[in-house]
Amino acid sequence: MVALILPRMGPAQAAGSGPATAYAHYYLWWTPQHWQSKLGSTYPYTSRPLPVPGQLDSTGCNPTVNYTGATIVDIPSEGLYDQSLASTFDYHIALAAKAGLTGFLADWQGTGQPGQTPSSSGYDQRLDLLVQRVDAYNSTHGSRFVLGVALASFGNYSRPASAILHDLAYIRSRYAGNPAFANRYSSNPLVMVMDSRKLVPLVGHAGAVLPQLYGAFGGSLYLVGDETYTSWTTDGPYLDAGSYYWSSENPWTNSGAQKQIDSLGSQVRASGKRWFSPVIAGYNDQLAGGGCVPRYGLQTLDKLWSLNGTSSPDGWFAISWNEFVENTYLEPSTAYGAAYLQELSRLIAAG
Repeated sequence: MVALILPRMGPAQAAGSGPATAYAHYYLWWTPQHWQSKLGSTYPYTSRPLPVPGQLDSTGCNPTVNYTGATIVDIPSEGLYDQSLASTFDYHIALAAKAGLTGFLADWQGTGQPGQTPSSSGYDQRLDLLVQRVDAYNSTHGSRFVLGVALASFGNYSRPASAILHDLAYIRSRYAGNPAFANRYSSNPLVMVMDSRKLVPLVGHAGAVLPQLYGAFGGSLYLVGDETYTSWTTDGPYLDAGSYYWSSENPWTNSGAQKQIDSLGSQVRASGKRWFSPVIAGYNDQLAGGGCVPRYGLQTLDKLWSLNGTSSPDGWFAISWNEFVENTYLEPSTAYGAAYLQELSRLIAAG
């Protein structure tokens, strides 16, 4: 298990020098209402055990559903959990910490208004409860589990800069100094700005969003960009570190995937900043008209850990703990059991 109270790191961790630092993207939208919106009205919610709502083929593609209206094909092993309950977070924290994960990147968006409080929205309430439960876990365990925030755009790249600034101001005022946000990279809370390369106005245009964010929070939040090898040169000066939420990286059909990751990692590190590599086990959004990256059992997870590891990451951002719509989830599920979390644990331990 990874100990998190460490000196600020210098060069990238050498392969095999100890457990890897790895966060998992953790979505905060799972309530009874959200499960029902994804499973539909014909799903047998009172059945025990709960049935799988559908299936993928042996590669992890070509989904079919068993219930009219269902848009997901698998559910967690523990059932349809509710993230408004402390017990849900307690279970997930303990499970992830046992697997060697450093922490969760809580995907969150606030109200965008000044004066937010934990009761301002469901997302604010669930984030605050998660922070409380991480602090409670750490108070009784020798090794620490920590949090970062992944500030979500939810596809709205034209969200006003003022709304993003108000959300970041809330994170700083509410959580700066909270031990749940301790990290090995900075004394400030780690915040990944999702879709940073897409926020408009773009860098170079009047009123560009990123320079405003960095000017306001560059010294008080550890801002990690969501960038590509073509966008870092422009956006990098306004970020403290770099990553890429590449949930559909396909090592089987995209022969340039490794080169793209290596290029981005090299650019980030050449600018004197830290680089966090993504890793996925697979991806499937075909029910919504999207594409598929086959899991091929554990092969995609293993291959991307190996390929993306050549970029000498300072840490890993695994995609994801619980994204069942895009089928990137790593948490134990009805269809897969604990196979993916166990394999990720093995990879982390190997460094």
